[in-house]
Amino acid sequence: MSISKRLSMIFCLVCCGVPAYAQEAPASGNQASRLQTLERKVEKLLQRLEQSEAEQLARDAQAEASGGEEETRLEDRQFQAGSLGLQKLNPEITLSGDFLVGVVIDESRFYAGEHDRSGFLLRGAGLHIQHELDPYSNFKSAFHFSPHHGVGLEELYVNWHGAIPSMAFYVGRFRQQFGVVNRWHVHALDQTTHPLALTMVLGDEGLAGDGIGLRWLMPKLWAHANELTIEVVDGSNENLFSGEHFTIPSALMHLKNYWDLSPSTYLELGLTGMFGFNNKRGLLTEDEKLLDEPWRNTVVAGANLTLYWSPTSQARYRSFTWRSEAYFADKQQVNDSGGECFRRAWGAYSYLQYQFAQRWYAGVRGDVGQPVHRPDETLVWDVVPYLTFWQSEFVYLRLEYRHGRNIPFEDPSGNLAARTDNRVMLQIDFAAGPHKHEKY
Repeated sequence: MSISKRLSMIFCLVCCGVPAYAQEAPASGNQASRLQTLERKVEKLLQRLEQSEAEQLARDAQAEASGGEEETRLEDRQFQAGSLGLQKLNPEITLSGDFLVGVVIDESRFYAGEHDRSGFLLRGAGLHIQHELDPYSNFKSAFHFSPHHGVGLEELYVNWHGAIPSMAFYVGRFRQQFGVVNRWHVHALDQTTHPLALTMVLGDEGLAGDGIGLRWLMPKLWAHANELTIEVVDGSNENLFSGEHFTIPSALMHLKNYWDLSPSTYLELGLTGMFGFNNKRGLLTEDEKLLDEPWRNTVVAGANLTLYWSPTSQARYRSFTWRSEAYFADKQQVNDSGGECFRRAWGAYSYLQYQFAQRWYAGVRGDVGQPVHRPDETLVWDVVPYLTFWQSEFVYLRLEYRHGRNIPFEDPSGNLAARTDNRVMLQIDFAAGPHKHEKY
């Protein structure tokens, strides 16, 4: 019950009850005076209460009216105009640049090749475009612009996810999931170039092709997470398959196993197998006839191991990475006498990287192996120490030294030879856009 109602009841009792009481016992003069004073006070109090309630009702009405106007304006902006939602139709674009300052030191020559000399080198610019097409698919693309090699399409593929639980499908051109770093673009590597072990076996550009792929997040088996990747692409890799001629598809299978060793440490182990053919189909001979060479296959295998540590309390300031990969290729070929032979190549690398401050990383990588194309059976190896400074998430600078032995190269006469490679490099990379220096 409100205060006004209670006071009204008191006023009624006072006004109505007094005359009845007075009939039984006449009131004295003092009692009548007190009663009149009390009636005046009650009347004034009721007037104040009524005025206060009227003012409060007016304020509430004004607040409700103003709130309704604001809600109407917000609704107009969000649902009727719709101009802010148009930006979601535009793809996300990132432009990256890769600049290198190098000093090549050689025992017998002052340069390592026609486009590999001491000096300033703009290795290229990358244009990365991606977009969410709908709730079930997105696409990614990567173009590379180089002053020496022109324009190249690195990746362009559509990815479907969510249509089938735990599975994703992609089709187009993409870098293949052979190990770990073959999937990464140059600007996202932990060193200035892909490991020597990778390029000796998989080729200078690594493995990439046009085809289809499937990625399946398997149920937990022997690890905390298991993922299986299957890819079928054209065999356009000249180092392992039939190259630029009419090709037969090659198939790849990669199994990734992941363990959380602690809240600060994880371990990843991967196994990769690949099969394809390296014989040329539809080869145009000198007399302008098409030639189909006899079938020759190529088998490639690999293994990768990554151990990563970053304390949860200092994740921005301390981390440690140990990554290793091994590659093996068995390529069936024809010898000089016309008989079959096998060209076997292998390579392995390992590197350690330690983050000792918020923006500073130091590491060293070592490579060893025998490339597919080599002048002799001498082992090829190199050692690469480096120091990286991340000025921000958009810009980093890297100082690197490389010492390599028995590195294969093509001499001016076109023959394969081996050389020593010593060089100091300063890499400056920058990216403008929402995705910065993503691994892929």
